[in-house]
Amino acid sequence: MKSIHTITSGIAVAAVLFSINLTAQQLPQFSQYMHNMYLLNPAAACTDSDAEANLGYRQQWSGFDGAPFTYYLNGAVNLGKKPLAASPLLAIPISTPSIVHPNTGQRYPKHVVSAMAAVDEYGLFKRTSVMAGYAYHHPVGDKSYLAVGTSMGWYGLTFGASQVRLENPLDLIYNDFVSMGTQSNLFDINAGVYFYNDRFFAGYSVYQLGQNEINLGNETTPANLSDAQLQMHHYATVGYTFALGENFTLTPSTMVKVRPPAPVSADVNVKVEWQERFWMGLSYRNEDAVAIMAGLSISDWLRIGYSYDYVVSQINNLSSGSHEIMLGLKLNRKTIPNAN
Repeated sequence: MKSIHTITSGIAVAAVLFSINLTAQQLPQFSQYMHNMYLLNPAAACTDSDAEANLGYRQQWSGFDGAPFTYYLNGAVNLGKKPLAASPLLAIPISTPSIVHPNTGQRYPKHVVSAMAAVDEYGLFKRTSVMAGYAYHHPVGDKSYLAVGTSMGWYGLTFGASQVRLENPLDLIYNDFVSMGTQSNLFDINAGVYFYNDRFFAGYSVYQLGQNEINLGNETTPANLSDAQLQMHHYATVGYTFALGENFTLTPSTMVKVRPPAPVSADVNVKVEWQERFWMGLSYRNEDAVAIMAGLSISDWLRIGYSYDYVVSQINNLSSGSHEIMLGLKLNRKTIPNAN
């Protein structure tokens, strides 16, 4: 059940409720992006599968009144060509040596289409997004791919006026603010590049390229948010997987987020995985939180993960931490032996 917020003036609405998302981060925070890199980069869809879907939920700063929570669903399908085995022949022409020695390791470019729907709520505001994307993955060398991708779609920002109880019902600033509308519709576009193989990955992406105006409020009142706009977010990621014997792998990685004028945010992560079945991880986000993560591959196509963020910033006194859970599906085509 949604709580009722008592507001003393329209100026408080503008200064307090928009402070998180207009002066700091505007996009949701995630801890388990290592298992769903599409959350940070539209080029990183279907890097290790031919079809995938991910369902996730995050409660940020649990126990803090009006704290953000996010839920999302994203999926992608590789439409690229699949390698086929050579047809058996009763007689093999000498002029067709490729049949005698077929190139079973041949790889083809990937053409990946993707989509994502998400809802992000914080205080009295709700942001809904529906995005569609495309990525092209080109083979590089024997085992690597270089992918470029983009996603675009609709953002809807809603102010929950029905949840507000005014101490002064005749507050002219607030009433004038909501009279101009409590919904803002925006179109935006994201882009990214991603290099990867079975051991290494590195990517860069930029979100909210359009930097569209939010257009809430009235330009003639102090509660003027009509000039507020979406700001570009830059993400850079890199990681490498080391084999630790026959059963374990170790993957250190980092993610840097830049969204001026907010301070640069950096994650340092490490993940240990056993036989591609069970994994545990630890992440540190500078001046923000330490995350403990664990996950399980229930089958070859189904996996689940959970993370808990212990807040180390000043908000620690008001929050019991953040919780995030993810359910993922991955499917691959049946191809000839040794084909990728």
